[in-house]
Amino acid sequence: MPIQLRILAIILAAFFFIYTIRLVRKDRAEIRHMLKWFILALILLIGSIIPDLGTSIAHLLGIGTLTSLALYFLVGALLFICLKYQISLISAEKEIKNLVQELSLLKKKIDDGEKKEKHE
Repeated sequence: MPIQLRILAIILAAFFFIYTIRLVRKDRAEIRHMLKWFILALILLIGSIIPDLGTSIAHLLGIGTLTSLALYFLVGALLFICLKYQISLISAEKEIKNLVQELSLLKKKIDDGEKKEKHE
């Protein structure tokens, strides 16, 4: 890897790592949601400092190039993240449905109570 590209990769990885930390510190994101981004930032930083490590891992796994390894890894990570958010969305939809049903029942009880008071 050319030294200019290596320096650029280190700067970008460090910037991404610092940015994720700032999001948590400024309370714009929760640490439990940002953990995967911390790990990704750390992998990027290590990979940019020691690029031969990634190439060695790729060859060990039988993958031809570091680029292919990165592509496989990122596609897998994105699929995992999408699945996790889909599960969270389904859970939130169920909670909203239950809350709407409870609210409707409470409104009905209030309306029934008001009708009884008017008749008395």
